Amino acid sequence: MEVGKLCTVDTICCARDESVQGAAFLMRKHHVGDIVVVDEADGVPVPAGIVTDRDIVVSVVALGLDPNGLQVGDIMTDDLLT
Repeated sequence: MEVGKLCTVDTICCARDESVQGAAFLMRKHHVGDIVVVDEADGVPVPAGIVTDRDIVVSVVALGLDPNGLQVGDIMTDDLLT
């Protein structure tokens, strides 16, 4: 079997100023556990980080923080290997 047949074709992205609540909504809507956080450079999206459902649980929910009051950029992992 080819890997391409198992992989998701579409990558879900958001900006770093998206609320954590908004990111969680996107994950649920698209049935994914992570979102690539992008910045724009000359109108082209450039990967800046990644946020996972675990990031949301550990950094927001477990601490009793308001997901509407935090941005994805506050909790994303930004030391990506590309």
